[in-house]
Amino acid sequence: MENGLDLKQLWHSGRAQEPGPAPLTASGLQAIRAARARKELGAVGEFVWAALVYQIILYSFLAYTLVRYWGNVPMMLLCVAGAALYVPLTAMLLRRAKDLFDPPAGPVQDVWHTVAATQARLVDFFRFKRRLDWIGVPISCAIIVWVTFALFVPGGLARYPLGGVVVFGLWIGMSVWAVRAENEKRFRAPLRRLAALLEDLQQTPVAEA
Repeated sequence: MENGLDLKQLWHSGRAQEPGPAPLTASGLQAIRAARARKELGAVGEFVWAALVYQIILYSFLAYTLVRYWGNVPMMLLCVAGAALYVPLTAMLLRRAKDLFDPPAGPVQDVWHTVAATQARLVDFFRFKRRLDWIGVPISCAIIVWVTFALFVPGGLARYPLGGVVVFGLWIGMSVWAVRAENEKRFRAPLRRLAALLEDLQQTPVAEA
């Protein structure tokens, strides 16, 4: 029994001598909060890449159709018109994404102002994204339905206008559902977390170490 007690005492003695985690300094806490703010932009970055991939697929689809049906003037005009309608949307997306992730250099600010500036840029980008959806979703759905009917349905939309309207409506419905889920995950949830972080910074200000 004495040996057992001695081992137990030695074990507790060793545990007591083990160094504990270093205390969190003010600057360390501020760095963690700043990292939390930067992390929220990561979700938006995933949206930007997904949007660009989708647009590249759409352009590839139009280019493939253009080459395959070269000489079919109506089909060629449709492909060119679809690409021409979407190019300005791609350019706007790239410009606004650059403003979001690469803001103009300014004076060094504290963490609260850094997080507030991140939130403001994200709100502005989300506002732009919703306007882009109102324009881009109907255009892309119309292009897909129009080209699909022209390629695979004898007579195309001219012969089956009601069918085209139904398919267009279904495509719009699925797109709206996907956009709402995307907005919640990539924008509204990060904005709520940034607002909570700002409130935390206001309630527990930390002086720089």
